Amino acid sequence: MRWRRATTEDRQLAWLWGAAAVSAVVLRPLWLAVAPLLPACPLRTLTTIPCPTCGSTRAGLALLHADLLGAVRINPLAALAGIAFVLGGVAAPAWVSLGGPLPDLPTRWPPWVRLGVLGAILLNWTWLMVALR
Repeated sequence: MRWRRATTEDRQLAWLWGAAAVSAVVLRPLWLAVAPLLPACPLRTLTTIPCPTCGSTRAGLALLHADLLGAVRINPLAALAGIAFVLGGVAAPAWVSLGGPLPDLPTRWPPWVRLGVLGAILLNWTWLMVALR
């Protein structure tokens, strides 16, 4: 993998990511108040089959209550994405401010990466179909 120095745009994006992650945590009372008002999953309501993102809201709420294991049980992929979002949002501004190198990511991911992402989504959906029944 090739590495490069952070550009001005990279630093701006890192700080924006950090602000969004910190805001998500600071606005915890708002998320907890609004979550019950969100509609139920339309696919599951109509067909009883969970969609690939079913449980994401409940997993996010579990994370807001610091229940990591509960969040992973509800929706593993959503829980890992939420954790990565907050941790990355805290680490990214510090990393670019200290001059840490960034990976030079390809514009088109190799097939094995795309298949891995698809496999993770399908495995997560399988988990949801078993766990939510």
